[in-house]
Formats: sequence, structure tokens, C-alpha cells
Amino acid sequence: MRLGWLELRRSKKRFMMIGGVTTLILLLVWMISGLADGLAYDNGSVYRLMPDARFTLEADAKGDVTRSFLTDDAPAGTEKLGAQMVTLETRDGTKTDAAVFALAGGSRYAPKEAARLRKGEVLVDTSLLAEGGAKVGDAVTDFRTKQEFRITGTTPGRYSHAPVLWMTWETWQDWQETIGVSYASAFIGESGKYSLRDVIESVPGYSAEQSSFQMMRLFLVLIGALLLSAFFYLTTMEKLPQLGILKAIGLQNRRMGEALLLQVVFVAAAAAVCSFALALVLKNILPADIPFRLEAGGFLYAGILLASALIGALFPLRLLGRVEPADVIGGVRG
Repeated sequence: MRLGWLELRRSKKRFMMIGGVTTLILLLVWMISGLADGLAYDNGSVYRLMPDARFTLEADAKGDVTRSFLTDDAPAGTEKLGAQMVTLETRDGTKTDAAVFALAGGSRYAPKEAARLRKGEVLVDTSLLAEGGAKVGDAVTDFRTKQEFRITGTTPGRYSHAPVLWMTWETWQDWQETIGVSYASAFIGESGKYSLRDVIESVPGYSAEQSSFQMMRLFLVLIGALLLSAFFYLTTMEKLPQLGILKAIGLQNRRMGEALLLQVVFVAAAAAVCSFALALVLKNILPADIPFRLEAGGFLYAGILLASALIGALFPLRLLGRVEPADVIGGVRG
């Protein structure tokens, strides 16, 4: 171990360069994973904030609540859920897309703040206030039906990258009467064909978006692992003459292997800590409209990358048993 530390100190510039490259590759993994997880959360956070539930939808809706139109009575033990994409207009004429969600007042699946809503009142995600130019107390209008809703508060929730507007079931019915249609998008309760995970993955664009990011992460891990393995491999191969001399004076292969392993683990661990710290800093300075979340998936991909690099770095250790001092230092074997 002491041999490994001594080389780290004497060749710190070289190891700092390798550590810097490793840090940047890992940081890229964190950023791609953070954006993927942030977009996944943003695409269906209205569901992620609900307690566990099951959904019954129209047969051909394919899990998308906004494509489901149920006119039957809700089965026992379930509640009617309304969901629809709309274009809202503020008094100054600003238009913004939003998703309307409706449940009966006091429903355990709705935000707690929704229990205080009265007919015609709504809660909105704060992003709607930022994007739409409205504020609490203002009225917004459905561009299609010209129905007005008054914003009385905020509650987090987004659907298909659009802010969610929560209303009571009475407001939903009154709104639907303006177009002569009365329906529920889903029956929500403890029974049903679709789980929360199913409806999240059925949000428009969710699967295509996450598949693209998954491919990027896999290729990044593969390329990064090959690059880091090559760095560590070449670093070890460059030291074969010195290792041959150490072997000639009686140093055991095990001791040299421990020294090499220590250096690789130290550089990788330091790079992992630095890259995660940088990712946290970037998370706090990124604009609020960029969805970015550091979740367990990022640790998984960073771990796979480091493990792959470490395995690649261990291959040169097999050469130590076959190294002949006379060969690596330029002598001639008798």
C-alpha cells in the first residue's frame, strides 16, 4: 500500500489528469441521468404525488386518461376522475397549454388544498403562473369554451410537461355542460386494470423520451468505460520497466498488484465524489424551467461505469506474474 501512496504523491500531475478526465465523464453521466429523471418526473408528477391507486379506463385509451371517455356510473369503491388538455387564456391575452384534473372535493387522491375549492375555483401548478403571466386571484379562460376559472391557490403537479389545473367534480361537470358532454376520464380506486406506473408510462411522449435517454446513457457508459479502462491500462503498461526492476530486487507480485489497485480505486473514488459534488452545484444553479433530478438511477449508471473501468484496469495485473525483469529493463534472457 505504501508503494501506491508514494507513486500517487510523486506522479500527482499524471493522476490528477486521469482523475480530471474521469470526473468529467462521470459528471456527464450525472447530467444525462439527471435530465432523464427530471423529464420523467415532470412528465407525470401529478400521478407521482398521488397515493397508490388503480385506474379503470376506456378499453381503447391505452392507459392515457386524456383519451378515455367513460359515461357509466363509477363502480363501488371508486371515484370519477376528469382529465383533459386545454389552452388557457389570461386577461391580457396570453395563451398557455395546461392539463385539467378533477376529483370530488375531499378525495384522498386530490391535493389536500383542493378540499377548500368551491365551484368555479381552481388550484394551479406554480409554473402556470410563471409561464402564463397570471397570479393567484386572477381568472383564466378556456380558449375553446370561454369558461372562466378563478385561481385561488397553488399545488404542485404537471402532466405531459404542462402545468396541472385542479378543480372539483362540480366545476368539471359545469364546464362539460357548455359543450354538451358529460363524462369521466377514469374511475380511480383500489381496483382497476392500470396502476400508477402504467398511467405514468402512458403519458403522451413519455416512452419515446425515456427510450432516447436510455440509449444515450447506455452508450455513454459503454464509451466512458472503454475510455477509462484504456487510461488505466496504458498507465500500468508504462510502468512495466519500473515494475520489472522492483521484481528483480525481490518485491512480490502481490505487493505490486495492491499498489496498482490502490491507485485505481483512489482515483475512481475521488472522481466519483468530485463529479457528484459538481452535479449538486449545477442542480442548484440550473434555471427552474430545466427539469433536473438526481435520483437512484444516476448512482446505478455511475456505478456501472466505474465498475467497468476498474475491471478494465485490473487486466494488466495479470501481466505481473509473467513479467521477466530482464525483458522489461532491456536485458537478455540466458
